[in-house]
Amino acid sequence: MSSIKNQDKTTDTRLIGEEPMEYTQPKEIGAEGEELVHIDASFEPLIPKFLTNRKKEVVTMQAALAAQDYETVRTVAHGMKGAGGSYGFDRITDMAAVVEQAAKTGDASTIERDLPALGSYLDRVKVVYE
Repeated sequence: MSSIKNQDKTTDTRLIGEEPMEYTQPKEIGAEGEELVHIDASFEPLIPKFLTNRKKEVVTMQAALAAQDYETVRTVAHGMKGAGGSYGFDRITDMAAVVEQAAKTGDASTIERDLPALGSYLDRVKVVYE
């Protein structure tokens, strides 16, 4: 499988409260539109369950949002933010941080927009072990 490195960076700037939040991360796109993430091979046994758990957390946050339970959304997003960085998934960290901030302020429209994007990312991500 060949991959194409996209030299463009994704920059997303949103206002949360009074502070702008910006993240920039290069994307590497695989042959079928997957987003490639390079992870240390020592993590290989852990990654499938890690990604499965993150997908379950998206479902949990969707249910909490439907119930207007912003505290659950915030708590789950906060955990996801930390876990993403620990395993080398910086985009998970960045996206979860936006959802967490939105939940803190009860900003349902931002959560409704960004939570599906997080779920979509989890469906598209392809891990390359190095």
